[in-house]
Amino acid sequence: MQKFARAISRVAAWLEQIVRVVSMLVVGFLICMVFLQVARRTLTGKSIIEIEELSIVLASWVAFLTISYAVRKRVHVRIDVLTAKLPFRVQHVLELLIQVAIFVMAIVLVVFGWQLAQNKMMVPMTVLPINSIWWYISYPVGMSFTCFFLFDNVVQELATVVTGQDPREPSQEEG
Repeated sequence: MQKFARAISRVAAWLEQIVRVVSMLVVGFLICMVFLQVARRTLTGKSIIEIEELSIVLASWVAFLTISYAVRKRVHVRIDVLTAKLPFRVQHVLELLIQVAIFVMAIVLVVFGWQLAQNKMMVPMTVLPINSIWWYISYPVGMSFTCFFLFDNVVQELATVVTGQDPREPSQEEG
């Protein structure tokens, strides 16, 4: 179980790097575009309408990718006042149940997002010369990354419940 948990965690770490780099690049590009838009509007009084629509599409991609990144890093807000007082195994069983519930909902969101993207596949964007699937596909893609990171969380919690130790930390015999 420990080896499987570590293998899944290594794949998740690799995907995390991809999500992080892509998100940073898109945010950087988005900042440059918005700066260009503000500068042009200030200097000429006119805006580039394509930048406005593209920034909405890119913001959607960033939002869903960073949701998955936050799941991987486990930085979403949680209140653990009561659970912190519970015994170690009970804490991790509860965490396992929570992660499984969120994982199931994330799968539902991937399916729903995919159906939404398919429905919008041939609908053109208002200004950009692309179909709106490029906007709507950010939802199932981002949630797919979220599902994998949640699967990793579930495997890690299951390994912790079974073995009594966090598989992401080196065991005593491995040093």
